[in-house]
Amino acid sequence: MTFPLKSLAAALLVVAAAQAQAHEEAAPPCTQLTVFTAKKFYTMNPGHPEARAVAVCRDRIVSLGDSLDDLKEWTSKVPTTVDTRFADKTVFPGFIEAHSHPLLGAITANLPAIAALDTPQAYGPDIKGVKSEAEAFERMRRYEAEMKDQTTPILIWGWDVPAMGRHLTRQDLDKISTTRPVLVWDASQHHGYVNSALIAQRKIPADLKLVGVGHDASGELNGQFLGVPAASYVILPLLASKLAPAEASRLMRWLVDLNRRNGITTTTDHSMGIFNVDAEAGLLNAMFNNPDTPQRLMAIPDMRSFVAKYGTAEKAIEAVNALQAKNTDRLTYRGVKFFTDDSFNGLTFKPGGPGYIDGSTGQWITAPDKLEVLIEPWWKNGQQIFVHSIGVEAQDVTLDTLRKLQAKTPRSDHRFTFEHVGMARYDQIRAMKALGANANVNLYYVWLRGESYPKTFGKDRAEDLSPVGTLVREGVPTTFHSDYPVAPPKPLLGVTLGLTRLGQSGSKTLGAGERINLDQALRMITIDAAYVLGMDHKVGSIEPGKLADFTVLEQDPHNVKPAAIRDIPVWGTVLGGRVFPASEIGKR
Repeated sequence: MTFPLKSLAAALLVVAAAQAQAHEEAAPPCTQLTVFTAKKFYTMNPGHPEARAVAVCRDRIVSLGDSLDDLKEWTSKVPTTVDTRFADKTVFPGFIEAHSHPLLGAITANLPAIAALDTPQAYGPDIKGVKSEAEAFERMRRYEAEMKDQTTPILIWGWDVPAMGRHLTRQDLDKISTTRPVLVWDASQHHGYVNSALIAQRKIPADLKLVGVGHDASGELNGQFLGVPAASYVILPLLASKLAPAEASRLMRWLVDLNRRNGITTTTDHSMGIFNVDAEAGLLNAMFNNPDTPQRLMAIPDMRSFVAKYGTAEKAIEAVNALQAKNTDRLTYRGVKFFTDDSFNGLTFKPGGPGYIDGSTGQWITAPDKLEVLIEPWWKNGQQIFVHSIGVEAQDVTLDTLRKLQAKTPRSDHRFTFEHVGMARYDQIRAMKALGANANVNLYYVWLRGESYPKTFGKDRAEDLSPVGTLVREGVPTTFHSDYPVAPPKPLLGVTLGLTRLGQSGSKTLGAGERINLDQALRMITIDAAYVLGMDHKVGSIEPGKLADFTVLEQDPHNVKPAAIRDIPVWGTVLGGRVFPASEIGKR
């Protein structure tokens, strides 16, 4: 059957008219306009990089210009309020935290802490880190003594394996208490350590068949549960009380305020479901679909948790699709999370040859020959794939998996993302580009470990951590993140690190060839982060049609020294046109 061209054209015009009418009905005319003026807006739109006035209707940007006069076509026809609170401020698109664990971070930051790094706080000064093993043990003894009931378990967070030089044992923790169950969660979130009392209380068998469970020379449990599966076995039961609705809501509000203090308007949950799929879904809905919450969240389901709950990949995919069908501008479900190797800070990732100096080679969370099989049904479903992939050996496995998936079921704009990218060879980075992959890098690895890791795997590899410079030069879409609670959710600190590659001492540049410039770093926490997350049609730049999300700074990063950018005060944020001054945090 043929269809005359004239008839086809007429039909297309009818369809177009109907679509236009439907669009108009969905977006009624603007009846009230707010124009924000600022010393300068950096838009992250190369075609219109700066502005001084931005018009917002409801929650969307409608126009921008160099002055109010540039907006007169709007302001002359629509009742307008001019907001001048930013007249002496510098404004960016809302900062995006591209990889974090909000509930996990809020829980750990509110536990007794023995972290080597300072633990960020939302409503007061950060908790100072411990400087030695002796100080860590002194704190643990004090925490235990402050608890009255000797049978109540105590969960302590933050033992730092690289800083302290070793893993804990049950004998260590028996010195804290022989009667109270004691569990220490390490700073990487990947390891757990328990005392004899907890082993007895939980009746953990010595022959427990779980990768990462440690034993002493006699075959008895040594108290070490290393790697995500083993650590989860001992830790998750102690976290049940944290998931009670009132406590979980308090913790999530605390996290929202911490992010807000640091200029973040969109955050992520990069393993949604690890505690309890249903409870977490309810918590996220109540928190982020609340119009009074000054933050958006993208939730990325944890594959293992969803398959464990629903029994098969097919049923898990149906559940994720159902969540995605309820997406809003405030709460978005996207893609699915996978793992290759284990922990960077826990020294269990897979660095590849020549391995660690002590002869160890790291640990897999997912066996290399299983990754493709696990990802394939999700890939065929059209999901964006996020893969925790830290070491060089892990990059090889992840690249090989993506090649095979593309060969069998080609996809164009898949935005397959390598998460963390602690180490990568030059050829691997070029392969990422060739395969259309993204990189979501933990830039804080340089600051956290760059000065201490030469003794772990040599000066060259220690200084070349987090190769953002090479990734950007080779054209791989790249953002950076904190992986909170691994590092503090402070995007401006990340910008400083990108420019300087300074270690914690503040005096040593690490891997100078991997430095980036200021504009590149700022893009990584705005428009490039939005692209990597598949949100760049909504956020990440100040352009007409996008959500009116802004981060307001007291100083212009272009006018201060790179090392000082981290300390620029955040005046506040704007979400969907609603202003949230940082001065109001904690005043509810």
